[in-house]
This record gives sequence, C-alpha cells and structure tokens, in this order.
Amino acid sequence: MPVSELFTRALAERPGHLALVDATGPLTYAELGAETDRAVGWLRGRGVGAGERVVYAGGGDRTFLALLWATLRVGAVFVPVHPELTDHQIDHIVRDCAAALAVCPPAAGAAARGTVEVGRAAREIEETPGDRTTAEVADDAVALLIYTSGTTGRPKGVVCPHRQILAAVRAINAGLGYRADDVVLCRLPLSFDYGLYQALLCTLAGAALVVTDRGGDVGLVRVIERHGVTVVPLVPSLAQILVLLQRKLRQTTRVRLFTNTGARPSPAVMRGLLEAFPGSAFASMYGMTECKRISVLDPALYERHPESVGRPIPGLEVRITGPDGRALPPGEVGEIVVRGDTVMAGYWGVPLERQSRYVPLADGSLELRTGDQGRLDADGLLYFVGRDDDVVKRRGVRLALSEIELAAERVPGVYAAVAPRPASEDAPLLLAVQTDLAPHEVRAALTGLLDPARRPDGIVPLTSMPLTANGKPDRAAVARRLQAGAGTAPGAATRTTALTALTGSSHGPVAV
Repeated sequence: MPVSELFTRALAERPGHLALVDATGPLTYAELGAETDRAVGWLRGRGVGAGERVVYAGGGDRTFLALLWATLRVGAVFVPVHPELTDHQIDHIVRDCAAALAVCPPAAGAAARGTVEVGRAAREIEETPGDRTTAEVADDAVALLIYTSGTTGRPKGVVCPHRQILAAVRAINAGLGYRADDVVLCRLPLSFDYGLYQALLCTLAGAALVVTDRGGDVGLVRVIERHGVTVVPLVPSLAQILVLLQRKLRQTTRVRLFTNTGARPSPAVMRGLLEAFPGSAFASMYGMTECKRISVLDPALYERHPESVGRPIPGLEVRITGPDGRALPPGEVGEIVVRGDTVMAGYWGVPLERQSRYVPLADGSLELRTGDQGRLDADGLLYFVGRDDDVVKRRGVRLALSEIELAAERVPGVYAAVAPRPASEDAPLLLAVQTDLAPHEVRAALTGLLDPARRPDGIVPLTSMPLTANGKPDRAAVARRLQAGAGTAPGAATRTTALTALTGSSHGPVAV
C-alpha cells in the first residue's frame, strides 16, 4: 500500500471534515483533495515521473501538503527542506538527490532539471486543472528522502520507503491514540520529520491539523482555545512558552495530550505545563530520522518513570550492546541498537558497506546502530543516556554530557541546561543554564545530584537558550556564546523580552 492511500481513505471517509488550518484559513479533506489533484496536474505538466525527486523548500501550509500527497500519488519522491536553509545548503541537497524539480529559490535549485520559486509554484498549482492520476507504487519504493541535520558532517538523505513509513505511522499511533475528533497543533516545521509525521498521523486518524510558526507564539494559547486543539507536539522551547502564556491567560482548553521526542522539556517545565492545562497528559518518546520512532512512554507511567522514554513501539526490537556488540543485561548502559519494521533503508547514494549506522543482517533486513547510549530496565522500559559524540572523558571517568544537563533540569527553577563539549579532557566543563537561580544555588543543588567527576567547573546563566531551526537547544551555539562571553550580554534575550512584555508576565525565562 502506498503512503498516499492514507489520504485517499481519509478523503473518502471524511470529505467534509476539517483537515487543515493554515495562515490562509481552513480546508476540509475534500478541499485539500482538490488542491492535491491540481498539484498532481502541475507535477505531471512539468514532467515529474515515478522515482524522481521533488525538493520542496517552502513553509508548512496547504501547498506543502498538496505537493506531498501529489508527489506520492505520481510515484515520485518528496524531499522536504527547511525554508530557512541557505541557498548553499539547499543546493547540496538538490545535487545530492539529483532532483528533477526543486521548488525553492532559483539560485539554490539551479542543479535541478527544473526550478520554480515557492510562491510561483503555489500560484501555478491554483491555476492548474485537477488530475486524479494515481500511479501504481511498490511497497518498497522510496516515498521520502529526509535529510539529517548534518551536525557531524554534510547532511545525508535517509531513504524512507512506503512500507516503513506506514509501519511507523501505525505503530506510533498505537502508542499515542490519535482520534478522528482530535485537533493537532503543529508549530514544528513540516520539513522536520516530527512535524511531517503529525500530518501523516492526522490523516491516518482523519483528524484536523492546525499549523502555525514561531512568529505567532504570543497568540498560541488563544489559537489552542479557538480551534479546540486537543494534541500538542512539543519541543522544549514551546513547552516553556505555553507555560508562561497559560499562567497569564488561564484559558479553558480541550488539550488532552502533549507529546515530545528528542530534546525533552525539563521536569520543572513539564510539571508547570500539566498544571497549566488541567486534564492533559504527557507522552515522552524517543526516535531518530533513521527509523522514525523507537519508543513511546505510556502517559500513565510518566509520573512514576519521568526519565524513561518508554517501551519499543510495535514491530521494533531494541537491545543494548557493549563495545564488542554483545547484548548487555538490564540496567547496564551501552549503545541502543534496533531492528524491525520502521528501520529505514539507509542513506541515499551511500553504499551499505560504507554506512556505519545501518548493518545488513542475514535475513536481508537492516539493523540500526543509533550511536545513542541508553539502558533497559527489568520491565523493558528504555532510558536514553546520551549520544556517542555526547560522551567525554573527565578525571578518568567516561560520562555523557546529557547526564549533567538532565540533572540540572531536575533542579526547581532551572528551565533548560546545556553542557558544551570541552575542548580537551583537561579543559573546564561549563554548564549553561536558563534559570531564576543564582549560579551558586544551581551549584549547591547539583552537589546532591552529581558525583565530583560530573559536577561542572562553572555555571553560566543565560538569559535565553540558543535553539536550532527545529526548536532544540543548540549546543554548538551555546559553546560559541560561552567562548565569546556573551551569556548575559544585553540583547541576548530579545525575543524573550518581547514575549514577556506582550504577555505582561515575567514568571520564569522562556526560550523562543
């Protein structure tokens, strides 16, 4: 079954139901279906055929979704790209995947067979007659190329076949339980796979998706109230914003579920969020682009196991291995290794023998060596400890920088913490914190949480936490700020200050 069948079924079953709300307004499934038919005609008119790559560097809106479904319907490969990437970065992706069509700035897509600027593409699609063509697509054909962030080198395209994508969507929903009456707020970039899968999950359930961006953060709670939002996917900065806004506005909402994957909000922030939105629950998750999702924590277990990222999703097997590749017993920390239905098909254009993450198995499947450190407990719950490149040696002890960050975020009054990688084993270990506390208060609290080897040499308060384009704490940017001595420089919290002024609240810092 091709991924586009998700939309075909939702359209047939719920044509008049709300599918999308973007900056232009609402669309039903029938209206989004008509937009998709026009996008199919537009793609075919530009000669895009099965297996060819379509790069899209536009924002998250109806054009994004229409082109996503249309590209899959004609059997081509959709390549979402964050619109804030530079022309140079987009050009690398266009060249790497040998794009047939690039919808992006002309200079960035010059290497594609055809290039159309984003706004022009939207206008042309609106003027194109609908085309209901649907190509036959094999389950193992490539549906998406999702490029990794490139933190350890140039971005690589993760090959996502139809079969694995559908397995991931169904398995994630088995853990989260999206419903037909849900309204999901997506403030994440749709080019970010956590954001993209919100669209897929909504389509699977026949639910509604409300997309917004960081420019509308001050009005988020009112958006949640106005549209009856029930599910909110989080990144740490968004969790902080919602706490601040809701404490000021006290709006009555229908939010029943917050979700998170990757960098997690601190326990203090999550406590504040669940208190600010009575009746809501929190599902913590763990995953990576190379296999989409690995585990989901049942919200009922969060209070007892707040540091766990849950049990493996259906169809996935997780083991913890030592340096020799052998499985470790419960409680021991090692590399998280996964195999199963959601493991994607490797990196685009890189022979398998040169891929250290993906390892072929005797049955022809792939095993994913995540490069992440973690442990399983006796009940099968998974705990994420840190990445291999997050592990440093200090005073003869191997430790994960995330251990220090998580400990700091357990301190009441600390909203976010980042420990940049020291330049050498003997270099000072600094901890940047976004907090209401004085540095000596943070240091005193950490004395009871960390052994001497893990205690930072210096605590540096930041007025705002630098973030990546996807809203995650940016460790490299923190390191640059600390090196420049700009942690508390005037202007470092420009957007935080603006948000505080608009809401009239100064309760806790907010990173935006």
